[in-house]
Amino acid sequence: MTINQSKHGLHEKEYVEEPFLETLDKLGWDIIRLKGPLEGQQTPDQSFREDFSQVILRPKLVEALKKINPFLEDDQTDEVIRRLTHFSSKDLINVNQKVLDRILENTSVTENRKTGEQSPTVKYIDFQHLKNNNFTAISQFKVRIKGTEKHIYPDITLFINGIPVVVVECKSPKENDAMGSAIEQLLRYSEQRGEEKEGNKNLFYFNQFVVATCRNRAKFGTISSKIEKYFFRWTDPYPRNLSDISEQGTPNDQLRLIYGMLDKNNLLDLIKTYTIFNEDDKGHTIKIVARYQQFRAVKLIKQKLIEGKNKKERSGIIWHTQGSGKSLTMMFTVREMYQNPKLQNWKVVFITDRKDLQRQLSKTGEKIGFTIHVADKISKLKELLKTENSDLVMGMIHKFQERELAEVFPVLNKSPNILVMADEAHRTQYSLLGANLDKALPNATEIAFTGTPIEKTEKKYGDYIDKYTMKQSVKDGVTLEIVYEGRSNEVDVKNREEMDKYFADVFSEYNIEEKLKILGYGTRKAYLEAMPVIEAKSKDMIDHYVSEVFPNGFKAQIVTVSREAAVRYKNAVDRALKEKIGDLEKDNPQLIDIELLKKLKTAVIISKGDQNEEEHFKEHSDEKNQEKQIDDFKKSFDTDKDKGKTGILIVNEMLLTGFDAPVEQVMYLDRVIKNHTLLQAIARVNRIGSEGKDCGFVIDYVGVGRHLKEALDEYEDKEQNEIIGSLRNKDDGINELKDKHDKLIEFIKNQGIKDLEDYDSFYDLFYDEKIRFDFIEKYREYTKALNKVFPKKEALDYMKYFEKISEINAMAYQHLRDKRLSMKGIPKKLRVVVDKYLESKGITQKVEPISIIDNNFQKQVNKNKRVKTKAAEVEHAVRDFINEHYD
Repeated sequence: MTINQSKHGLHEKEYVEEPFLETLDKLGWDIIRLKGPLEGQQTPDQSFREDFSQVILRPKLVEALKKINPFLEDDQTDEVIRRLTHFSSKDLINVNQKVLDRILENTSVTENRKTGEQSPTVKYIDFQHLKNNNFTAISQFKVRIKGTEKHIYPDITLFINGIPVVVVECKSPKENDAMGSAIEQLLRYSEQRGEEKEGNKNLFYFNQFVVATCRNRAKFGTISSKIEKYFFRWTDPYPRNLSDISEQGTPNDQLRLIYGMLDKNNLLDLIKTYTIFNEDDKGHTIKIVARYQQFRAVKLIKQKLIEGKNKKERSGIIWHTQGSGKSLTMMFTVREMYQNPKLQNWKVVFITDRKDLQRQLSKTGEKIGFTIHVADKISKLKELLKTENSDLVMGMIHKFQERELAEVFPVLNKSPNILVMADEAHRTQYSLLGANLDKALPNATEIAFTGTPIEKTEKKYGDYIDKYTMKQSVKDGVTLEIVYEGRSNEVDVKNREEMDKYFADVFSEYNIEEKLKILGYGTRKAYLEAMPVIEAKSKDMIDHYVSEVFPNGFKAQIVTVSREAAVRYKNAVDRALKEKIGDLEKDNPQLIDIELLKKLKTAVIISKGDQNEEEHFKEHSDEKNQEKQIDDFKKSFDTDKDKGKTGILIVNEMLLTGFDAPVEQVMYLDRVIKNHTLLQAIARVNRIGSEGKDCGFVIDYVGVGRHLKEALDEYEDKEQNEIIGSLRNKDDGINELKDKHDKLIEFIKNQGIKDLEDYDSFYDLFYDEKIRFDFIEKYREYTKALNKVFPKKEALDYMKYFEKISEINAMAYQHLRDKRLSMKGIPKKLRVVVDKYLESKGITQKVEPISIIDNNFQKQVNKNKRVKTKAAEVEHAVRDFINEHYD
């Protein structure tokens, strides 16, 4: 708790922190309540420490080590503690990963001096026997900021065996931007804001996840979650039901999260099985903890495998929408199985075309002691299925030849201890392989993982084990809404030029054969492969991409009708890019980064043909070359000087499904795709990305819009509504922008302000924190809505007002020192334009507000005309100084 939050302090303690501790108490945690910075003094011994610089509760760790490993003697205990707490690196994520590895992989000492056993294993946490561990929750855990006499006071810190595994920051529900404030506090405590000596990284070396809560809302993140979109709710307290944890009415977010994540068994499981480290699009290591639907699905799978009496009772479907982390759910399933005595001896067979899943599982396998065997040929798959080994076999479906799949398999293995997991099992080649696997493995359990289940999936695999729909995913902030925009035209076309110009809807209900004859194209495919058509569409795509997607740093995928069209598109897109750069060098009102655009590369990713493949296809179907380009595409543009510059991928069929690239924001469709494949394809753009990615775009050049309805017709009404709820058209975006604009105008009018140039009136207004926060929220919503549609011509009318409001926001930031008023979080696309406008007005946000101890502070204050405004600036500067320099 800091000074400027003190008026909420009692409310925060009484309504958030204390109920949190009481719920932990019900779950059997030992609770220690200490005095906060405004409540009095605390001493280190109250929290089992010798001084406040220590973050490990050493007596608790020693107690647990000796209980779990009773052979340990004092000097050996000192040695194993030193291994857990001493690392040469000071990099937070690096040390955090090493700590988790040490906890999971255990350590050893030279010998058990009681029995003479050599190199006996020493465990820090006993994951098998809950009672051998101690669980302690401490409120207001005081920790010294290194190199200072100041301290931080995390609201609640949770320890397993004296190791600080969770940090909780509570905020009053009455506080403006409670979640944002809590997350900012956690970043400060872990020294991840770029400032030194404002927190203590050591506390977070051991952290497994962090929690931000204001009781009604609660979210968890990890030490690599830097913004709120990477914090997630935990809404299902599985294995409990909501009715089990209800106090009065519907349980709040805080209760759900505590029972779901901080139940002792669940917490140990999350640490042991459901945590991984991965790389983001900038090549940085990130930490991921499973979300509730992944945790629940894996637990339900395990229950089915153990309790099911036959193949039918054990099999089923996991329906988790595209982008919600199905591949991780599959991986967590394997980890859960190989750590369960009843399932350790099972053979697991993966049927997938996901190379990234193969890589991730290989890494996981090394950690928990099993080997992955990759079958890229049917003959190799048959060999691996015959063995009695409890191993993991990965069948790479895209490597199998259709003629091999059509061959009837013999019975290869009758064991019931086999699990076949199929990723998107409704594709044609899966059906062929599935029929053969049924015969080859007659008693194997089969589980389908899909984001778009269809009737034949249900017929083959049976009941649903778990569902997590598109609408739920968008509501939880796990995926983004998709904005659909059709650029086809159904007018009756008389000549080729008009058709090329307007991209006529070649799949409309008109007599297309006659049109194509008139235009000189024999077939629809020939029309879509025609260079004049591709040239015109390429220019349109580049115009859209460069103005709406590229400025925020995101990437694009073009889907073409054939391999030939893909290669032609590359040439046309490269020419269109060059032409666009030339135009921008003459006139660049949007301040596009021309130098970066010059470095942008395009790549064609197409499947390999037969041995007679023509020369112009070969470089684009070479697998090694493809892997490099795909890896480069997944990286951010600003990864480093040479990497991440592949900005547009041009495909025919590859990468439409099973391809995760959060940096991709737009898909340009120039090929008709139908049914579940269409739903899967458009979901390539719904992954959460970095700041500025508020939605995904699908731009349709062939009129697939009507096929969306056909695709949805395969689902029941309720499920149709779930999917439709996460899709929107471009007009919705304009309507949303108008609505947010009108609400901001109405808000300002209601405060009695008529002149937007009257800054003093705004300063007076913003002195009321509630009004200031309401302005910040409405400004953010307006910005988000504008970001989705700018620079479309319909959005340009709103830009002047946005610039003026941004000016007011910037001036208020300098005056009031409220970091929420800073331009941080404004998408790059809008930021560059606004920065130019502000600089033209003599305002800059590149320099922080001047400190009260700066010699020029008084000069800054004297720029204000009114005495009241001068006094307010001094007051806010003093508040800011106290917050930054004192407990």
